[in-house]
Amino acid sequence: MKTIRIFFILLSVCIISPKKQVQSQNQVIDFTSKWDTIRVLKNPYKGWYHHMLDNGIKRYAITDDLLFATFPGMDHIYLRLAWSYLEPGNGEFDWTDIDRVVEKYVPKGYKISFRISCSETGPYPDSVGELTDGVNYATPSWVKKAGAEGTVVDNGKIKLWVPKWDDPVYLEKLNQFHKAFAARYDGQPWVSYVDIGSIGDWGEGHTSFSTKVTPTKSEVKANIDVYLKNYRKIQLVANDDMVFEGRDEKDIQELYQYAVSNGITFRDDSPLVDWYFHNYLSSSTITNPDFYDPLYLKRPIIMEMEHYHLVKKNGNWLGKNGETILPEFKISGADVLRGALKIMHATYIGYHGYPESWLAENPDLTKELANRCGYWYFPVKAIVPVKMGKGENSISIEWLNKGVAPAYNNFSLVLRFEAEKPENSFDQLIENSGNTTWLPGKTQIERYVFDIPRETPKGRYKLSFKLLDQTNEKKQDIQIGVSDKIIDIQGFVYIGIISV
Repeated sequence: MKTIRIFFILLSVCIISPKKQVQSQNQVIDFTSKWDTIRVLKNPYKGWYHHMLDNGIKRYAITDDLLFATFPGMDHIYLRLAWSYLEPGNGEFDWTDIDRVVEKYVPKGYKISFRISCSETGPYPDSVGELTDGVNYATPSWVKKAGAEGTVVDNGKIKLWVPKWDDPVYLEKLNQFHKAFAARYDGQPWVSYVDIGSIGDWGEGHTSFSTKVTPTKSEVKANIDVYLKNYRKIQLVANDDMVFEGRDEKDIQELYQYAVSNGITFRDDSPLVDWYFHNYLSSSTITNPDFYDPLYLKRPIIMEMEHYHLVKKNGNWLGKNGETILPEFKISGADVLRGALKIMHATYIGYHGYPESWLAENPDLTKELANRCGYWYFPVKAIVPVKMGKGENSISIEWLNKGVAPAYNNFSLVLRFEAEKPENSFDQLIENSGNTTWLPGKTQIERYVFDIPRETPKGRYKLSFKLLDQTNEKKQDIQIGVSDKIIDIQGFVYIGIISV
């Protein structure tokens, strides 16, 4: 079998003064007639996520793995667990609930994200890991016995212990836990992000269902600092209520800036909550649009729907794909969700329910939003010389991002020159395609400069390209929105014929 000669020349995208080149007419290749906006693209660092171990260890379990494997655009599994499940004794860690998920789903290509909470409003054993003397503990009771101050709250259903958020013993033990947690999970390539979940009900930063006392600024900062101290590699995420709920504008801005200046991004767990339908419908149930714009230009934003069964129970999701107009609000639930996605510029979306019912009832919307969240790339046109000389050359590609956010990882561009004789074919690798600057709804022209090796035989070559993620050891093609009729078996998109 003849060996195909492949030359990879590492180049950076740059704009430079042209050197001597073969003078040639350009050909303009228009891709717009070949766009495909229906096919769901399988791309990294974006998409849907599934709540598992949510509000405890039983809710939203995946019962049909074969069905789950067909979920369009499913990126990661989100684990929210009370601290008391994981450290039942001081320094005694039990990672069983996490490891069984990791061992099953990471080999299948899913990533994992985490929130470890310290205050839950549900009962033992489903929501917290401990019930002692009739009191439910999300924070382990041994933290209280070690001297941490807190409050026993009766919410009408259960009694729960809520720690004093800046108690020195509490913070010391919390730091001890996250030191161990980070040693195990920080920097793992399959971890998407870690929520700052140690303050407020369910780790959301508010106390609306427990003490109803807004955490102080110093309490919020003290908990943020625990995470900043222990997590050096993974993206940290704060809930918008952590800095917003019950505060004046000055305090909101102080806490918000404290978070973002330390590299933290934000999430909103309230889209489609009934109260927000009635009070924030003009912003698609999003309370703080300014939290996400312009933050989305730098960091991924996470959106979590209200529990899907509650959205339906409240009458805010009607018809297939949620497309039926809601009589009270004169808009469909699906359009509110679309609006929330656009306002937040969300890269990740959680539907907050069981995959079986969500997929059965929302098959088309699932596909649509799988593409629309995060980045979604389309080539508009390419400008390519009819004839290229040996040495330095360039082509231009105009790109359009139809998603709601940029990508936050640089993708490479690979140009393939395919000759009639396979041994004369070669590839050129341009390390930075410029993709992180392709903003939502805007086109951008990139000029790619590269060398054709001196030993390249003269002749006609079929030119094609693809985007490539080289962030991790395992490289991955980045799919773009064109018809598969112009994509070859190796993922290259056909441009045209050139001569060397």
